[in-house]
Formats: sequence, structure tokens, C-alpha cells
Amino acid sequence: MEGNVNWIPLGILGLIVVIWATKFLTAIRLKQKLKKSWDGAPFFRKKDTEESLIDSLAYPAKGKTIDSQVDDQTWHDLALDAVFDQLNYTQSSLGAEALYQKMRLLEFQPQDQLHDLEAFFEEHPDLRLKVQVIFNQLGKKNHNMARSIVANPGKRYAGLPLYLALACLPIICLFTIPFEPVGAITLLVISVVFNIVFSSLRNWSNKIRLDNVSYLVRIFASAERLSHLALPQQEELKQAVKPFKKTRILASVLQSPTGTSEMEIVLLYLNVLFLLPQIAQVYIYNQVKAYQKEAQKLLDLLGEMEVAISLLRHKRELEVVCQPVFTETGGIEGETLYHPLLSNPIANDVHFQKNMVISGDNASGKSTYLKTVAINAILAQGLGFAYGETLTLPHGHVLTAMDVSDDIEVGDSYFITESKAILRMIQHLKKPGFHYFFIDELFKGTNTIERIGSGLGIVRWLAAQNCLYMISSHDIELVAASGEVNDNYHFDSRYVDGKIIFDYQIKPGSAVTKNAVNTLESLHYPEEITQTAKDLIDQYEETGHWSLKEIKKNSIHTV
Repeated sequence: MEGNVNWIPLGILGLIVVIWATKFLTAIRLKQKLKKSWDGAPFFRKKDTEESLIDSLAYPAKGKTIDSQVDDQTWHDLALDAVFDQLNYTQSSLGAEALYQKMRLLEFQPQDQLHDLEAFFEEHPDLRLKVQVIFNQLGKKNHNMARSIVANPGKRYAGLPLYLALACLPIICLFTIPFEPVGAITLLVISVVFNIVFSSLRNWSNKIRLDNVSYLVRIFASAERLSHLALPQQEELKQAVKPFKKTRILASVLQSPTGTSEMEIVLLYLNVLFLLPQIAQVYIYNQVKAYQKEAQKLLDLLGEMEVAISLLRHKRELEVVCQPVFTETGGIEGETLYHPLLSNPIANDVHFQKNMVISGDNASGKSTYLKTVAINAILAQGLGFAYGETLTLPHGHVLTAMDVSDDIEVGDSYFITESKAILRMIQHLKKPGFHYFFIDELFKGTNTIERIGSGLGIVRWLAAQNCLYMISSHDIELVAASGEVNDNYHFDSRYVDGKIIFDYQIKPGSAVTKNAVNTLESLHYPEEITQTAKDLIDQYEETGHWSLKEIKKNSIHTV
């Protein structure tokens, strides 16, 4: 009996060796996968839910100046969630939240630190890979609330000495077995059962706090590991992580289940047996309360680091990308700007120094052009790059009214919803700073006369405000009359052999082509319908009014 008991410490040592070897081999495999994915190989990355990312907006960096926020309407109009997904190569939720914040909470200043980090990781691929491995091991956790805890750490918690004593008791019993087998084993069983029951009860009663703190613990442990790498922010990391260096001991077992590690079941039992979540909770809350500034600094440094790596990876897939130049006055000037979500985008130059009304045929490119300019204006300010050869602009708020629809829940018609979307632009002008407005099909939800009258009222009023507007419209009258207060541009098309051909290039002046009837013909509508439409259009252009009575009776037949 005594001889067998003496093997227990050796068994524990063997288990430790197995755990270490397994983690070492897992890290090697992960590094190989990340290296291949950098060159384009598929790599599974769990996504953060949009609800979780939106939650993070409530906790920007303390002391950070938020000059403008991309509101929900603009985010939806421009499909910026899809743009975010395209940019997002982050390995951790902390990095994804930082990227999301940068796209929605804009600072009116150049992103110099971000550019410097991108350049550093481009020149040091080995270090970049090591950083990616650390962020991957940090992992994803929706609604992790790490930023919330740092922003509001609450009161100081007691009970840490008790938790430590209970956690150490099973270990002490194991090493005293060779000297007092019966008593030590009895006490070991009692301590293990007590810890399991106690931990389970605490987890059940305080599960939310325990879940949240586990991710923050791993963030601090990741920061401690990063502080040993020769990074540009190494000294800042070392100073900020000092109060949290002990968290690395806890972080190795406070992992969120991913299904990729053979040790997760073992670590789960270790959590319960040694009360590690409880210890981590008390320790972290107390440390964050005492060193809140340092904790926020770590979140900022790590977030910026992973955003830089994510953008660097995204730009590897782009042939044309530029760093914007910011001016104090003027408008947006750009060469060969394009839309990031189109597989084969047509690039256009932008001369948005004056207010613009853009006319043109259906599907000719008006809406895409507005979205292209708006998306690039946001990304230039938030992430310091644009899709194009050059982009010059002053900082400013970007608001859109494009993809509006009826709001059935509150009983609003299309026109009411559209009017509210534009009203929010008008009210936003009360905020300091320059504004860029993008409106697609101004007031298309009402009749022609009121649409033109209301539309002209809007453009005349906006022309006198501290903003630039870019508006698309099908209304020839509105386009012509608005020329007194803005520049006119257009997109056109050609009708060749029964097909409508677009070049998707913006041109100065008002539209001179109309393709609605041509579209009907290309879809093989009855000739009587298309001919009647043509006759009515010719009549209106000659007389200025519409009348079915004056159309020849023989031009209308029944099928």
C-alpha cells in the first residue's frame, strides 16, 4: 500500500508533462494554420454576433474623444455590417470589438499609430505570427463584458484568502499522503467534495460574473505574453500589465470551450476543484478597481494591435488601396474610388467639392456611386484607408437616407419613414463639425408635384448649411431647378439590339437618356404598352402635361 502511494506525486508530475506537451503541440498546429491562412488558405474564425459588437459601443476607451458616431440608419444603408465582415480577420473578440468601434465611433484625427503598426507587422512577419497565435488563444466570447468591467469595476470584494486556502488544501493533502496516508486521503476526499459543491453553488448563484471575468483574465494574460515580444508598444505593455501579471496563472485554465483542444475537459474539472473562477473574480475586480487606468490601456493597446493585423491581411487581397489625406476645408476629392462589396467594381473619380444632384437611368449606377463615396469617407476617418488611388477630404459627419422602408410596427408609411430619416440629418446639423449627406431618390414616396416641391425646399435649405449633400433623383424637373444651388451629374446608358448597356461612369450635367420604356421592351412587354408610353412621353415633352385622351385610339389594342 505504501509503495503504491509513493507513486502518486510521480503520477501528478506525469500529468503535468502530458498537459504541457499537448499544449505545445496544439500551439504548433495553430501556428501552421495561421501561417497558411495569411497566404489565402481557408481558416475557420468564429464570428462575434452583431448584438455583442453593438454592446461594446457603450464602453469606448476612457478619455477617448468621439467626434462622430455612424448611426444605425447609415450603417444599414451602406451595408457596413458586410464591409465589417470583409475586413474582419481578428482572432479574438477584443480585436473584433476594437475594429467595430473604429468603424462606428469616429475620431477626427489621422490614424498614425494604426499605420505604424501595419508597417511594423508587414516588416516583421515572424512577430506578427506570434501575436496572432496569442490572440487566437485568447479567442472569441460573445457578450464577454470585459470592457464593461474595466469601465465600471464596482466595489472591492473580500474572501480571497479563504478561496486560496480552500484551493491549496487538496494539493497539500496529496503531498502529505506518503507521511500520513489514512488521514491525508480522508482529508483529500473531504476537501475535494467540499470544493466541488462549494464551487458549483457559487457558479450557480453568480454565473454571469464568473463568465465575464474569465475573458478579462485571459486578456490580461495575453497582454503579459505580448509584453515579452519586441513590439513597438512593448514598454507601454510592460508598465500597464504589471498590476495584472498574476493573472497568467489563472488564464491557462479559464478558457472558453472551443472544441479544438484535448485539454478542455481536464481544465474544466480543474476550474471546479481549485475554485479558480472564484479566485479570479475577486482578484481581478479588486485589481481593476485599483488600476483602472492601466486596465483600459491594455484593452486599447491590444485592440489596436489586432486591428492593424486584420487590416494588413485584408489589404493583401486588394490591388488598389490608399491612405487618405485630410484637409481643413473643401470637400471630397478622389481618384478611381470603388465599392468594396462588388466582385467586379467600376471605379469612378469623385469631385465632391460642391453640392451634387445626380440623375440617370434605372440601374445605371447612381445608388452605388453614393454608397461608394459614403463608405470611403467613413473608412478613411475610422480606419485610415480608402478603396481607391487617392482620397482627400476634411473630417466630417457622414449620414445617409437610402434604404428606408415602411415601418409596419409603428404604422408609418414609406413617405413618413423617409421624411424622418431626412429630418434626423437636419437635426444633426446642430452638432459641431462639417456634415456629408447622401440621399438616394429624394422623397420618392409621394406624388410628383409634392416630391419636386419638397425636394427643392430641402436642397435650397441644405445649400445654406455647413454641409455638402449628394442626392440622386429621377425627376427631370427637380434636377433642372436644383441646378441653381448645386452641380448636376448623371449616369446614362445605350439601347443596342434590344439590350440596355451601362458604362457605370459618372458624367457632368443632367441625364439625357431615359431607359424605362427600353427596359420594358427588353423584357418583351406588349408593343401596345411600350408605344403608348413613348407617345405619352413625347406629348408631355411638347406640351408640359399628360393626357390619355390625346393619344390616338388606334395605338391601343386588346390582347
